[in-house]
Amino acid sequence: MPTRLQPDEVRLYGAVLEVRDVDVAGRGPYTHIEGRAVPYSTWADVGWYLEQHQAGSFARSTTGGAGRTLPLLLFHDNHSFPIGGSVEWTSEEDGLHGAWALNDRPEAQEAAKLARSGELGYLSIGFSPIRSEWEFADDWDPGEYAKKDKVTRVESRLLEVSMVATPAFETAQITLVRHRIERGERADGAPAVPPPPGHPRLDEWRRERAMLER
Repeated sequence: MPTRLQPDEVRLYGAVLEVRDVDVAGRGPYTHIEGRAVPYSTWADVGWYLEQHQAGSFARSTTGGAGRTLPLLLFHDNHSFPIGGSVEWTSEEDGLHGAWALNDRPEAQEAAKLARSGELGYLSIGFSPIRSEWEFADDWDPGEYAKKDKVTRVESRLLEVSMVATPAFETAQITLVRHRIERGERADGAPAVPPPPGHPRLDEWRRERAMLER
């Protein structure tokens, strides 16, 4: 039975934007965004088949050193510079959540501004499937939703996350746009990156963020 697969896959997962902005007026550039990169156990129509990601399917590529500084791109543009990198991953029941430090490139700052206004409120992932479970339809017809094959991604390697304008379905969103100077920021105004998971300063960074969001 024919299916269409590519070694590296790109998927859009989007939702209506509900941004909580942390803004200290006049205190420097946008420094971070947070959101859900990919939902778990949610079907998406990706053309030739339906697809969902199993909980924990990105564990290997988002824990420890493997998950640090995975690139944050605009529209999956691998031919240009990243606009930031990952600094934290959390696998929860509803999906894979992340935090990304933005760099000071004009493109990164404009993207954060558009995310804050709701014009660029979606996330998309680039990944490489490792283990998958297929359910093949007896009367396969890629033109009908109910007659498409289904695939559950049991394990995948996350390659990058992108900010995009066009969602595939409404279950992922950017939930925070941060605009402030962190302690330890360089004198030239470049944002400091929050400590990685397991770092002694992580709890302190979270407490400061919680206070600002009140």
